[in-house]
Parts: sequence; C-alpha cells; structure tokens
Amino acid sequence: MADVETVSKQQAEDLLDDEALAEEKLFEELENEEVPAHIREARMLELKDQLQQLNDHKLKGYGTYSEITKEKDLLDLTVREKNVIVHFFKSDFKLCTLVDSHLEVLAQKYFGTKFAKVSVDVAKFCVGKFGIKVLPAILVFIDAMYKDRIIGFDELGNDENFTTEMLERRLAKSGVIQLPDVQPQENKTILGYDRRKPDEESDDDDY
Repeated sequence: MADVETVSKQQAEDLLDDEALAEEKLFEELENEEVPAHIREARMLELKDQLQQLNDHKLKGYGTYSEITKEKDLLDLTVREKNVIVHFFKSDFKLCTLVDSHLEVLAQKYFGTKFAKVSVDVAKFCVGKFGIKVLPAILVFIDAMYKDRIIGFDELGNDENFTTEMLERRLAKSGVIQLPDVQPQENKTILGYDRRKPDEESDDDDY
C-alpha cells in the first residue's frame, strides 16, 4: 500500500481538490474487488488519515523548493519534519544553481519530503557543525537526525551533466524519499492500494 511519502505534488492537489470524490472512488473500487466490510472500513479510515496528512503538508509548503533565510528556521525545520533535504549553496556558484534545477523537480515529485535550500552565508553554525567545505552540499535529515550527505558530484558520475534520475536514486538510498512502486498501475487503486484480494496478499510489510 502506498503512503503519503510516495505521492507527487500533482497527485496530492488532485486528491485535495475533491476529497469526497477520492473517498467515493476508493469505496467503489473496494466494493468491486469484493473486499470484506471490516477491511474496507479500515482502508477508508486510512485514506481519511492520508488526506489529512496531505493537507498538513500543503499548508507547510511541501511540494515546493523553498529558500530558508534564517538559520533558526533551518534548525526548526530539520527537527519538526520527518524527511528533509537541504541544499547548502552560494548564489554565485554555477554548480549550486544546477543542483537547484534538479531539486525543484524532485520537490514536486515527492510530496512527503521537504526540500529546501539555505545559503552558507546564512547557516554558518550548521556549516561548521557538519563540516561543509565543498559545494554543492546536500544534507539529509530523517526524524530530526542528520543521516546522509552528497558533496559535489563524486557520487553522481563526477559530471555536472548528471540527470535528475541519478540524484533521485542516490537520495533514495538514504531513505529520505521512496522511489515509486514499480507495480503496474492497473493493479492499483487510489493512492496505490493493491487490487489483490485479501487472501492473496503477502505477509511482507509494504513501504
């Protein structure tokens, strides 16, 4: 079953534009698959919870790549939100601008992760704390903990012509984003519910 972390900005906006329609669509899909009533009720409640999370994320600016202008706001962000990606940059660095273009795309694709950037001139304490000496520098925070970093382009083919997909796969290794489920869409319901009947489902946990 998909969760909020795998929903794109466009998918989130479509669902939030008409929550009642989303609930009705899921109800119809579950009925068509002859899902037992107790499972149907549980999934409807889960959808309501997911829609609430999506709305909360929208209010917090998820789905956009924003610049932080105060270091305190950066510290608050990394503590408050579950999944955060921060690009430490200098405005006159061409390669930092290149990274911005890729992160802007990914911010819209991964609505469950907060993407932000901050100037090294603003975040001097963090620059020292995390030993940032080379730019561009992308830091990953999960559950208020610093987890990973990408410094320069060494892990991206050591080439400034790296693709957004290369950066996407590298970030996914840290767990801060989850790559989209490769299961065919025709086997899915709204928000990624599996169309298999309950007795066909695996015991393995989903993402």
